[in-house]
Amino acid sequence: MSGIVARQSLVTTLLLFLGLGLTTAALAEPCDPDDSAWDPSRYYKAGTAVFHNDRWFEARLVNEGKEPGIAFDWKALDEVPECDSEQKAKQEAAEATEPGKQPAAPAPGETAPGVCERPEQWRFAAEYEPGNLVMHGGMVWEAIETTGGDMPGMEEPPLWQEVEDHCALKMATEG
Repeated sequence: MSGIVARQSLVTTLLLFLGLGLTTAALAEPCDPDDSAWDPSRYYKAGTAVFHNDRWFEARLVNEGKEPGIAFDWKALDEVPECDSEQKAKQEAAEATEPGKQPAAPAPGETAPGVCERPEQWRFAAEYEPGNLVMHGGMVWEAIETTGGDMPGMEEPPLWQEVEDHCALKMATEG
């Protein structure tokens, strides 16, 4: 008799686990392209999926205005992502930053509060406008004049100004 009770208990336990697994799987469904369309005015958290130019992308980093398929901040996905509760929360966080819903945008050279974005490496062939930030020689530089091919710290009169207290420098010394 105890063998029958043990088998019934085992079967009940297995059915319970299978039921929980099916319930979890049933909550995840493919994301809707209309609900997940990329918007250049939103901040996207790392891991957020968006639909842009008939393709799905996932944010590698926190970003705003960086176009999927062009910027490194996004990676292309091979299949439609599943919109489970975690993905929906990321999308809602991005929606909460729509114009009119978000606090004031960060000033040039800053990112969302609490987020430090390392500037791109300076490139000889790039054109830079006043306010653009770059990394060069282990320092952060801000363009103070329109420049192209002018190495930070090398021109007279200077076209670049060192940014001594940028958060990317603090991260480098702490890490």
